[in-house]
Amino acid sequence: MIAPGAAELRPLRPADLPAVRRLFRDTVAMGDPLPFDLPGLAAYEALCLDWYLGPGRGAAAVLADGDDVLGYALVCLDNRAYRRWAVPAALSWAAGAAGRALTGGLRGPAATFVRLRLADGLAAWRGGPPEPAPAHAHVNVVRGARRGAGFRLVGHVDRTCAAAGLPGWFAEMNAPVGRRALAVARLHGHVLHRAPNRTLSWLAGEPVERLTLLRRLAELPPADLAPADLAPATRGRHPGRS
Repeated sequence: MIAPGAAELRPLRPADLPAVRRLFRDTVAMGDPLPFDLPGLAAYEALCLDWYLGPGRGAAAVLADGDDVLGYALVCLDNRAYRRWAVPAALSWAAGAAGRALTGGLRGPAATFVRLRLADGLAAWRGGPPEPAPAHAHVNVVRGARRGAGFRLVGHVDRTCAAAGLPGWFAEMNAPVGRRALAVARLHGHVLHRAPNRTLSWLAGEPVERLTLLRRLAELPPADLAPADLAPATRGRHPGRS
């Protein structure tokens, strides 16, 4: 079991980018890597991460223990700016993925993954809830440090949004269907919307829901929103793995 309390919460720095990308790939399938090779995985990763690691990088933080990144909080303080980037990026990825599938570049489970992911994306676009807050975040942690690391990273998002004068933020959480999943989700906010996640249900072999969660900062104790003393970005050793 990893002890997240011993790690430092600090701003994202350029040297962290490979570790953040690696953590994304290692946890993309409900906390695990994909169990098959996916041609075009780099393009899918770019769609999911590149805005936060580019235009939005200034608001991001990592939880790190020496060279190891245990988790990250990628924060978007301007949903409109994100949409201007994300819509053409998503259409480009979808066209490329569909083209690979139609020309035989994707087979077996890779083809199934892309087909289901495209279906999930279309369903979210057609039937997803309106954006409940002007900001959103993507929080991710390694296995074995989920609870403590997750709360620390959520706290970073709370404080970042409060410092920007925003009333709250939202995020999506994927979890197996059941009361326990809803109880865990409610620890982090209000569950506003639930929808099947076809892709992760197929990968997990059980029904998985995508939950849209809202954090209202006015409901949090003022002390929780006080600026935190983040470890400066120049502290610690730079990750040495590629």
